[in-house]
Amino acid sequence: MEMELVMYIGIGLMVLLFLIGSPLAIAFSVGSIAILTFSMGFPVPNVAQLFFSTINSYTLLAMPFFILAGNLLLRSGGMVPLRDFMSAMVGHWPGGMAVSMIVFAAFLGSISGSAAACLAIIGTVMVPILVKSGYDRPFASGIAVTAAELGMLIPPSLFFIIFGAYNRVSIADLFMAGIGPGLLSALFMCIVAVFISRKRKYALSTKASFETRWKSTIRVIPILFMPIVVLGGIYSGVFSPTQAASVSVLYTLIIGFFVYKELKLKDLNESLVSTVKLSSMIYLLYIGGDLFGKTLGYIGLPQAISEWVVTMELGPLGFLLMIEALLLVMGFFFSSIPMVVIVLPLFMPAVMELGIDPVFYGVLAIFCSLIGEITPPIGPQLWIAAPICNEKMGAIAREAWVFLGAQTLALILTTFIPGIAMYLVYLMR
Repeated sequence: MEMELVMYIGIGLMVLLFLIGSPLAIAFSVGSIAILTFSMGFPVPNVAQLFFSTINSYTLLAMPFFILAGNLLLRSGGMVPLRDFMSAMVGHWPGGMAVSMIVFAAFLGSISGSAAACLAIIGTVMVPILVKSGYDRPFASGIAVTAAELGMLIPPSLFFIIFGAYNRVSIADLFMAGIGPGLLSALFMCIVAVFISRKRKYALSTKASFETRWKSTIRVIPILFMPIVVLGGIYSGVFSPTQAASVSVLYTLIIGFFVYKELKLKDLNESLVSTVKLSSMIYLLYIGGDLFGKTLGYIGLPQAISEWVVTMELGPLGFLLMIEALLLVMGFFFSSIPMVVIVLPLFMPAVMELGIDPVFYGVLAIFCSLIGEITPPIGPQLWIAAPICNEKMGAIAREAWVFLGAQTLALILTTFIPGIAMYLVYLMR
């Protein structure tokens, strides 16, 4: 009885800290430590060791390196050539500038791995260009905030790294599985963008000459070559995802200092500081989530969920649809990082019991979490997008809904046609 009381007190402490605005990492850590020490008999002096062992992972080293690569890329001087290349190729089409922003974001996803970095780049580089070309700022901002999420689905992805490390799932397989849904989502978003642009009769850019296209192509080659180096190295077995992350940093430094020559020592310092801040936040949340996960495991919640799912006889497809609906609803109230760290592992026992490939589950679940990044009232990406795009959050959200619908359609199709995500995985295994 005393043990159950301690457990209730610990969970109540988490809720109280959360309600008064304490960071989630602190709320989960304090409440979980109370339960672990007073209910499970975990020695207090060993708490620091538990913190260290949680993040003492070679795989997790990839996360700060990919974040650093994204920050360096933003300051490298390569974004303007990439923007000019996209505009020269498709800017004269109906909705071509909107399509170029989506393609731009999808490509950035393959080299930055961070939705925040991707949003910062396209929000500062592409949104003003679209507005100058005659597009409405809320429309351009709505594309920016939704397209930036492609950066967390098309590899490399920080969420895939966190999910894979936490649940012992192959990160290389997760990267591979994210390509199909990410590209399908980008395609649907492009179709929607063209339809809306035609309906609203947005102005077209002047068709670029062959000479302009050729010069823009030559100028952008160093940037276009980056995903080939990073992802090609992973899938060919030349280096691991963690090594690929460090290679991406080195490659970005080279093109920033010696090719585009706009990266300065001051920019390097700012990138390092920004990387440390974001990485520290994620690591602290990872520690708190791991402690909370151990507590839930002690209570037996994951096993109870697994038994409940089995007794419902949903089958793999029914289970995935139920989880997707649950995660989409939870996305209205929670940001994606806590969901990836805390919520998604809860269903892993049921995933294994039903014979679902954990890679497939991981991609679908993370896809749902990314959609939740933009849905009010929490919608952390909306809060970030408002100052970057210089637009009100409500106006951005109204324009973003139709693109979220396109992403949701891609999610549903992937659920019913697993080959969209898993074909490349099975091909490379």
